[in-house]
Amino acid sequence: MLSICLAMLLLLPGQCTRPEITRPDFPPIDTTEIPRTPKDHVYYMRINEGVPPTDSINKWLGSVGLPPGNPWCSAMASYALDFSGTQSPEVRSGLARNFVYQTPNSLHVQAAKVLRGEITAEKGWMVVYQRGNTIFGHNGFITEDWSGADGVYISGNTSPPSGGSEFSGGGVWEKPATIRPGSAFRITDFIIIKK
Repeated sequence: MLSICLAMLLLLPGQCTRPEITRPDFPPIDTTEIPRTPKDHVYYMRINEGVPPTDSINKWLGSVGLPPGNPWCSAMASYALDFSGTQSPEVRSGLARNFVYQTPNSLHVQAAKVLRGEITAEKGWMVVYQRGNTIFGHNGFITEDWSGADGVYISGNTSPPSGGSEFSGGGVWEKPATIRPGSAFRITDFIIIKK
C-alpha cells in the first residue's frame, strides 16, 4: 500500500488513497493477474470457510460428475486444485481415497513417516483419511508444516473445531488433527501437491 501511496503522491499531489476510489478512470487492480503458487488451493478453501451455500456444494460435486446430495469433501478439494491450476496430482474425484489409489507412489507420504518425524509434510499437501478398511474416507489440505502426531488442516464437509462429525459436518473448517494409526477413522496418507 505504501508503494501505491508513493506513486499516487507523484501522480496526484495531496491524495493518498486507493486509486480506484480517487480516480474512476484508473482501473482497479486485477487480482486474477497475480501469479499463483502451488498453495493457492488452501487460499480457496479459506475463502469458503464456514457453511457454504448449496449452490457452491452442487458446483463442487458437479465438477467431479456427482449429483447433489453426495458427500463433498473430495469434490471441493478437487475444485480447489483446479482453481489453483495444480496439475500434480492429476486425480480429481468425489472419493477421497482415490487420491491414494490413483496418485503415483512418488507423490505419497505414509502418515506413519510424518508421525515418527522422518518426513515433514508441507503446508498445502493433502491429508487423506480412511474409514476402517473401506474405500471411504475424507481429505483436506494441511495449513502449516506438520511433523509428529499433531497438525492443522482445512477441509470441506466437516464440522467446526468445537466438535461434530469429522467427515460429514456440512461446513468448511480449519482445525487441528492427530495421526492415530489404530483408530477406525484415521489419517493414512499425505499427498504431495505440485504446481
